Amino acid sequence: MKYLMSAIVFIFLTSATRPNDDDSKRSREDNELADRIRMSFRGGNPRMLASCLNQHVELVIDSEKIDFQKISAQQAEQIFKSFFQKNPPLAFQYVYQGASNADLRYSVGTYRSRNKDFLVYILVRRADANKYVIDTIQFREG
Repeated sequence: MKYLMSAIVFIFLTSATRPNDDDSKRSREDNELADRIRMSFRGGNPRMLASCLNQHVELVIDSEKIDFQKISAQQAEQIFKSFFQKNPPLAFQYVYQGASNADLRYSVGTYRSRNKDFLVYILVRRADANKYVIDTIQFREG
């Protein structure tokens, strides 16, 4: 009985800690999206950032008095273009990243420009075909 319990505990722990193919694929996709977002901010690239968006997104830029509950990715790209022109990038880094469940990820980053610094809140959601996309993005002047 003692050996049976030890074997069950061992099997449980090894199966619980070893990621399956779906988990590692999801993790790789999360990292690729996070890297794309980081590169788009660092390069001030509105097209790359817009390519990470859901078809419709919530967009808030408090310094510009922009507050859209639902805006198309194409419209958001134009707003990002204007934002990056007014606030050319110096640096971007993630401060915190987490998840509340398998379908929802969130990040907080700092965007430094020549003019101002911003806290950037990003909510990423699993969309169609298990692809993760930005669902909400907010810029708060810091």
